[in-house]
Amino acid sequence: MTEMAKIGSAYFLMAALSASLCGWASDRWIRSGATPTRVRKTFMAIGCFGAGAFLLASLGAPRFWGIVFLMLSGVLFGFSSANLWAITQRMAGPQAVGRWCGLQLFVGNSSGVVAPAIAGFLLDRTGSFFRPFLIEALVIWLGALTWILVVGPIEPVEWGKGATLPESLEVQLSH
Repeated sequence: MTEMAKIGSAYFLMAALSASLCGWASDRWIRSGATPTRVRKTFMAIGCFGAGAFLLASLGAPRFWGIVFLMLSGVLFGFSSANLWAITQRMAGPQAVGRWCGLQLFVGNSSGVVAPAIAGFLLDRTGSFFRPFLIEALVIWLGALTWILVVGPIEPVEWGKGATLPESLEVQLSH
């Protein structure tokens, strides 16, 4: 238990340090002329794909490398976590950012309730972390694909009377 607590703490420390650095780097990239859409979605996609890949790599690796891959998964998680809230604030704008954040936190915290229950059930049944880690990686990769294929431009949503859906969403909903 003590070793697990140390590894878990180290994971979140790596994620926190990475989030701080990636938040700074993404803002700097935007200041240099890149669009918020390119920057934020790039960090989200790389973070999600990388975190899932390193999570799975940790399973088949020898102990030392397994821990290294878990830490790298934390680093890549930091890529996306800093940019997630920047995206929320930009798209929701001051009129809706509180509600939008509340909904995001509801979904995120709900998964924090469900995921350990599923992982515990699978671990109890199989004696292995393979299935819980595989499911987590697949969910993370689905998130990356969503950022690439579903989420449109990272631009403020027009809230109010007569507001229309962004073109990219209208096209996706019409199919």
